[in-house]
Amino acid sequence: MMSEVLSEIRERVGEENLINSCGDRRCRVDMTDIPHERVVINVDTAFSGERITGKRCDQVLVYGDAAKRKLVVALIELKSGTFKATDVSEQLQGSVDLFAGLIPQVLEVTYVPVLFYGRGISKLQRRDLNRNPVRFRNQKFPIRLKKCDEPKNLASVLSQSDNL
Repeated sequence: MMSEVLSEIRERVGEENLINSCGDRRCRVDMTDIPHERVVINVDTAFSGERITGKRCDQVLVYGDAAKRKLVVALIELKSGTFKATDVSEQLQGSVDLFAGLIPQVLEVTYVPVLFYGRGISKLQRRDLNRNPVRFRNQKFPIRLKKCDEPKNLASVLSQSDNL
């Protein structure tokens, strides 16, 4: 069933908007130990300005957790330099709202919003991010933080959220 759902997402998004890895040249996200049956979407190309308005994250990773019969949607925002916590929260929330229409209602879905950052992150920024979890179907999903360029940084975040 998960394979069919992932195929449907691929079809709806378009093969030209799929990428093989997360991250970019300034903020590397290590895909080691991430399920091979997955979809990684370049959100900027998949949902260009004329199709949606509002802020959105950089990439989305989708895979199935067959044991728990749920779909895991990791919303990935990359910030190699300075940033505002409120912008990051708005980008991640905007992406949840965008992807809600792509996910079949019959499946349980868990979101894992993640900020990968390059430079340090202040206590004030951490506090602001903690106060603004991503919301979906009356649930709150905390924004996870992980440093760019660390080995297995994505697997670490997904494991800590009990989704890997």
